[in-house]
Amino acid sequence: MSIIMSSQHIQLNIPLSFNQVIEIVRQLSPSEKRQLRVVLETEQSIDDLIIPEEQKQIVRERIKKYEKNPDSYLEWSEIENKMNTRK
Repeated sequence: MSIIMSSQHIQLNIPLSFNQVIEIVRQLSPSEKRQLRVVLETEQSIDDLIIPEEQKQIVRERIKKYEKNPDSYLEWSEIENKMNTRK
């Protein structure tokens, strides 16, 4: 076990299983859990996201459909305007 301490942070290199980490998280206060969620969301990279092949195929098909007939689609601003006029 090694511990590195500074005034800003503490780095612990302790081998823990995933289940042990889960147990530690369960002991956190709600506020600490929110802070942890923010850290995890911040640390997540775009490479961590996995898009299923089925979803990719749906997007590809929609792009092809749009490219064949772009005039049949509305710009987002047009959709917003139509929605606003209905209010």
